[in-house]
Order: sequence, then C-alpha cells, then structure tokens
Amino acid sequence: MPGRLPFSVMRISQLGAVAGVFVALTAAPVAAKPVVVEFLPPAIELKPVCVQRSSDKDVVDRWIAWDRKALRKEQPWLVLREAQRLRDIDPQQYFPIIKRMIELLPTIDPGMKTEDIAAEEITLYLRAGKTNELRQSSMVDELISRGEANSPKSLFLAAELMLSGVSAKHDERRALAYLVAAAYGGNPNALLELAKRNLEGQEIEGWSVDPSLAVTMAFGAMVGKLDNGICDRVTRIAREYEKGEVVAQDRRISEAWLRFAADLGDGNAAWNVARYHLASSDITKDNDQLLHYLQFAADKGVVAAQSELGHLYEVGAIVPRDLGKSEYYYRLAVAAGHRNSLIKLANLYEGSDQDGEREKYRRALNELAAIPDPPGWVFAKLANLTINEKGYWRAEKIVTGLFEEGAQRHDMTSIRNLALIRLQHSATDGQFDEGINLLLELLDSFGRTDTMADLRDAYLCHAPDGPQVEKARYWSAAAKEALNAGWSVKTIEDLVEHPRTAETASLQSGALNGQSNFIAGYLWYLKTSKAPPEAIGEWEKRVEQNPDAKTAYALLMLQAADGMDNKRAALNKLLAAAQDGGRGAKTGAADLILTSLSDDTKLVETARDLLHSEAASGSGAAMQLLATKSGPSISAADIYRDYTSAIEDRGDTEAMIFAAQRVADIERKRSYLTRAAGRMDCSFDTALSMARAYFSFDQEMDAVKWMQAAEAFSTGKPWRARILAETFQRIPKPDMQTNAMRLFEVAALGGDARAEQSLLKAYLDTAGAYYSPKNATDLMVTTISKASPAQVLASLSRLERSHKAIHEQVLARVNLATLFHDAALAGDPIGMREFGKLQLAKMDDPGDALIAQDMFLKAADKGDVEAMVLLSRNYAFGIGTDPSLSLAKTWLEKAASLGNKEAKEMLVVMTMRAN
Repeated sequence: MPGRLPFSVMRISQLGAVAGVFVALTAAPVAAKPVVVEFLPPAIELKPVCVQRSSDKDVVDRWIAWDRKALRKEQPWLVLREAQRLRDIDPQQYFPIIKRMIELLPTIDPGMKTEDIAAEEITLYLRAGKTNELRQSSMVDELISRGEANSPKSLFLAAELMLSGVSAKHDERRALAYLVAAAYGGNPNALLELAKRNLEGQEIEGWSVDPSLAVTMAFGAMVGKLDNGICDRVTRIAREYEKGEVVAQDRRISEAWLRFAADLGDGNAAWNVARYHLASSDITKDNDQLLHYLQFAADKGVVAAQSELGHLYEVGAIVPRDLGKSEYYYRLAVAAGHRNSLIKLANLYEGSDQDGEREKYRRALNELAAIPDPPGWVFAKLANLTINEKGYWRAEKIVTGLFEEGAQRHDMTSIRNLALIRLQHSATDGQFDEGINLLLELLDSFGRTDTMADLRDAYLCHAPDGPQVEKARYWSAAAKEALNAGWSVKTIEDLVEHPRTAETASLQSGALNGQSNFIAGYLWYLKTSKAPPEAIGEWEKRVEQNPDAKTAYALLMLQAADGMDNKRAALNKLLAAAQDGGRGAKTGAADLILTSLSDDTKLVETARDLLHSEAASGSGAAMQLLATKSGPSISAADIYRDYTSAIEDRGDTEAMIFAAQRVADIERKRSYLTRAAGRMDCSFDTALSMARAYFSFDQEMDAVKWMQAAEAFSTGKPWRARILAETFQRIPKPDMQTNAMRLFEVAALGGDARAEQSLLKAYLDTAGAYYSPKNATDLMVTTISKASPAQVLASLSRLERSHKAIHEQVLARVNLATLFHDAALAGDPIGMREFGKLQLAKMDDPGDALIAQDMFLKAADKGDVEAMVLLSRNYAFGIGTDPSLSLAKTWLEKAASLGNKEAKEMLVVMTMRAN
C-alpha cells in the first residue's frame, strides 16, 4: 500500500496555532471571515498515478448500454466513481442505473461495508430529489441507529440527515455529536463543517479545535495516500481555496494543488490550471505553463481543453495560427459530443477561403441542424449558403423551409427573411399579413428598431393593392431616429455646419453598430469637422477593415470632388474593396473607369472583367453597364442572352427589370417585374425604376402605384419630386400631365430651380394647355416668399433674363426689403448684404448709409465676399463711415484671397494710383 504523503510546510495565521501540532485548543473567539491557512502541496517526485476520468458522453453511453445483470470485472473504486459521475450528470434520469450499480458493488468488492453501500444509496436518493421515498424506507433509520459504529464518512452523512430534517429523528445535539465523532475519525467533510460552524459563532459540545487547525486536518486527510484516488481528493482542496467559504480564497494555492493533481496524471486538473492562466488575474500568468497543461488536458481527452486549444490555433493567440490544428482539436471535441466546438468548427469553415472549406462548412451546419434542439441561426446560415450556391430563385422553396425552421426557433435573421419571403408573395391570400406580423414580432419581442424601416417598406412596396402611404408614413416617422436613409457629402457637410444632436447621434450610433454606410459617413464627418487625428485614424482603420464601408467611402469621395487625382484615388479604394468582396464595389469601379478613365485600355479591360463577373452573379446594374458602355459590339440583347441563366437563378431587382425590357411577351414581362418587386430594396430609385419599366410597356396603372411609392420617398427632397414630374411628363395623357404639374409645383416650392423653370415654361406657353401668366406670377411670388436670399436672387435673375414682364409683376408684389431684412435678423449673410444694398439704393436719410455699412460689415465677418467688396467701397468713399483707405485695402485683400476677380482688379488700380 502506498504510504501517507508528508505534508508540506504550512503557515496558519489564526490564533497563533503552531503548524504540525495536533492539539485540542480551547474555544477561540468568533472569526468574522474564513481562516487564512497556507496549505501547499508536498515537495515530492511526482509521477502519473491517477486514472483519467472519462468524458460525460462516454460514461453515459457505457452505462446506458449496460444490461444491469452484472458489473464488469474492473477496479471497484472506478465503478463507484462512474456511478457518482452519473449521479452528478442527471440523478433522476439515471437513477435506476446508478442504484443497480451500487447494489452490485459488493460482487466485485467483497470487502465493501454494508454501511458504505447504504450511504451511497441514501446520497443518490437525496440528489435525485426522492426525499419522501427515502423517508419511507428504513435506510435512514438504520444508518442513524448504528450510531458511532458507523465509519466517519457514514457518521457525517447521518449528522447531515438529522440536521437537514430528512430524518424524522430531528435531534440536533445527537447530530452534532456524530459530526464531532466523524471529525475525530478524520472525516474531512466533518472537519470543514465544524470549522465553518465555529467561524459563524456556534460553540459545539465536545469540539474545541481551532478552525485553522481543523481546516489543516481536513486538508491533510484529503491528501492521504498516494493512490489512484488522490487526484479527486486534492482537487477538492483546490476547490475550497477557490470558493473561499471556510478557508480564505487564494487562487495561487488553488492553482498549486491543481498543478499537483495534473502532474499526477489528472487531465481535468490540468485543464483547470490552464483555465486559471487564461482568465485569472490573481495568479502570475505563465504562457508556457498554460500551453503545457492545456495540451496535456487535451491529450487526456478533456473536451473543454480540446475546444480551447482549437480556438487558440484558430486565432493565433499564444501559438502560431494553424487552421489545420484548430480543426483537429475542434473535431476531437465534437466527437466527444461538445456542441460549442461544433459551432466553433462551423465558424472556422465559414471564415476560411481555402479550397474545400465550403463543403466542410455545409457539413458542420448540417451536423448542428441534426442535434437535439439545434440553434435557430444554423438554418439561416444553411439558407444563405444555399442561396449563394444555387441562386435565390432556384433555391427559393428550399430556403423558405430553412427560414421557417429557424423562425420556429426564434432566430431573428430567419424571422426577418421569412417575413420578406411572405411579403414577396403578398398577392397570395394572407401572405402580406403574415409578413407584417413577423416583422411586428421582431419589433415587439426582440426590440429590433431597424424593423420599423422594414415595415415602412412593406406598406410602400409590397402592399397587394398598392402603397398604403399613411401606414408607411407612420413607420417612416418612427424609423427616423432608428435608421437614417443615407449619408451624402452634402448632408454630412450640412450637419457639420448646422449641428443637430439627434442626427449626429444617429450617425455615430449606426457607425458603432457596424453599418457600413454609417461607418463611411462618420469618417467623412470626422474629417469635415476636423476631429483629432487619433479619432480619424481609428475610423480610417474601421473603414479599411470593412469592404462595404470602403466602397461607401469611395463613393463619397466621388461626390465631393471631380478632379482626376480624386477619381483615381476613389478607384483604388473601390478596387481594394472589390478584392475584399465589398458589395457594389466591382460595379462602382467599372462605372468610374468607363465614364471617366476610358482612355486607359488596360483599365477598360479590367472594368469589363469586373462587370462580367458581377453579371454572372446576377447583378442587373452590371448587365446595364455592359449593355450601355461596352461599345457597339455588345448589345443589350447579347447581354440578356449571355446571362439569362444567371437572371433566372439569382437575378436581383435591376436584373429582373433589365430582363423585362428585353422580352416581348407581356406575361413574361410581368413575371420578371413581379420577381423584381419581391426582392427589391424599397427605395426611391428602385420604385422609380419599377415605374419606368411598367410605363415602357403601357401598364400605367401599375406604373402609377410605383410612382406613388417613389413619391413617399420624396418628402423634403424637391429634386426627387421634379424627377417624378419629368417621368410623368413623358406620358402624353392628360392625367399624367396633371400629375407632372402637381409634382413640378411641389419641387418648385421646395426650392428646385429646374422645376420652377419647367412650370414657368408651361404657364407661359401660349399654345399649351396650362397657359396662365397669373399662375406664373403667383408661382414666383410664392417660391420667392419661401426661398432663402440666395435662391431669391437666383430666381429673380433667371426671371429677368427670360420673362421680363413676369419679373416686373413679381417685384410689384414682393417686398424684397422685408424678405432680406428678416433673413438678416436670422443671421443670413446674403440677407444682410442685400438688405444693405437696398438701404444704399434708396438713401432716404443718412441713417440708411449707416445701416448699410453695419450690414456689409456683419456679412463680411461671416465670409460673404461680395459684402467685403462693398465694404471696401464704403471705406474708400466714406459712405456710412469715416474714410479709411487702409481698411478698404484690407477688405479688398481678403476678398481677393478668396478668389474675387473685382477685388483683384481694384487692388491693382489702388496700387497704380499709390505709385
């Protein structure tokens, strides 16, 4: 028999107890917290003696297959350990198996005592929650009645049964006497229980051992002999130092005991050592030890260690990145039934671009889908994988079923996609309402505020009888704070110039949530507002790491400037985004090349390659560009012929519209456009494209519905209303022309100059149906009354050049002085300047010149260049102020530096005269 291990040196910092001396002490004062005992592993030569515990799956599989007739001939303590393991896993489910294992233990261990068998059975009943059945049996009474004839272990159990009330014989004094007897018999559980009670202030008859010494005795008993069970016992010591209930928490000592167990061959202890080094801040971390014990645990079959090692190799943390090893260790864990490793394996394959990984990814997802109670997101990923491989239209039936599976398991992605599928078939009875209900479930049950935009789009673009504008308007208003429609250079620069807290917060929030357009927009905002370099650098990294954001930023660059250098910089960013898979990057790059860089034959070839690649994936935008910008050698009919299968399998909205324009059969046109509507991104551009497609083959009723949807996106955007008006204007029918005039008026009143000109042309065409000089005058009076000073000047200038009679009538009805004065009071520099000019023009009294000078000065301070020139004249000639050639020159120089030609010429004259 192995000998008892020598204790290590121990320091006990409680009441001056001397280490290594076992004496009964007098009752100590109550401790307010756990005792501080430093009990370290003995310094001995270690060798593997522990038998590694099997995985839960192996234990369960082994004993479920057991015929329950006889135990296999193996070491009794191993059988008992596995019985206890099953008890820990699920005592209720495996109760009959465990009970039979305990009953048969004496057949392989004749020396096992009856009381020990009874103790195991009683513990099983307790853990399984079968307290009533236990009370009805005689086991508890027999155990208690044996008294101190019991082993220390059974005495401790008897005490527990009485103290907990399981035994009808609730005799606390007797129970505590049993507990004391068990402690003096060396039972570690009894020793720790008594120490705990003492620390809580309870005095126990017959027990006067200091808690520190009791803990030391308990730990010494747990160490015991160097036998096969030592690892389980010393792991208990580690747990006590981890919990910190009786002995003060000390993860340093806990880790030392775990290492001791690991070095004796315990893989589970090795995993816990590695876990400490991975996560704990209470020990000195050591990556070499971490890897040593993690590898040891994984090789011993510890599933959690295999999974963690797979993760380390996947991300390249501590060890060099090695996806092959990562896959190997994940697979080991999966083979042992580890669900999370199967998830990690799927994620590993999903992110890999190596050959053959796509099929591995599919297999991993299918394995996940086959496990009991699979996660709902698996079905969404399977659906998206199927769409990528087959194309949406070819795989529609399959993916619908997969999204239904995911939605039943409350996966948000599945619910949303299923809703969109239902809306796609909204003409079918009940499908529209079901789609709406699914979206409302996302909003109500999951708080997905971005669903408000989906609901808006559903009522605009998918309602069976045409747009339900009022309902769409409700959701559009609700979605305003949740989802901005998009960020252009103009809107961002306006936000910087006129800060609005809610919009700035929306932009920042969308960027932080990872929305690509918002990331690009926020970087542009930071640069425009001259944010600190470190903030700009951080968001530049985010743009570079997100291919879609990189694409969006390149498009902002193209909006901002028209120079060739800027275009090439934007092209480089688009090509980089295309390389990384950015949506729309290939088409954007090709369009830029064919539009602005077509003299570079190599780039043109690149553009065509990009477009053919995108067209093959079903991109209608790419097909349209190929048809219109590839030269006379390729026609739209050729493109349709070459990519018909791509359109049928995976064509997007633009592809369906492109196809509808290429076929003659009305029903085929309708079929294409119905599919286009089903999968469209509901927006002004797509709704207008749908309307124009229906107009192209005289389906005006359908076209008008889509025009109504597009109009809903035009609120606050007068140029959109004008585009809609121009579309209606092309249809030579009275009702279409009426719609055109209505929308031209909306656009003109919103400040759109081209719409204003179109209305004037119609009102002043003597041969036209809308001839009315009065309407023309009324229009201009109304638009000027609502316009900014800059717009007023532009409108009057156009009106004077083209329609002098109307110009005079408008001036007779509009009080420009009042308009410019109100604008000046509101802080508008143009209003200030123009009001000053009017004051100088009338000069009814000397005060008018003073007012003009004040207005010019305020406007010039706000950067108005023309006001600077006017101010310099006032200083030069002493109008409304004392003459000052130096101030006149100062303001002329400022105006000249800002590019004003008149100021430059005046400075030349001043210099010549001075010379």
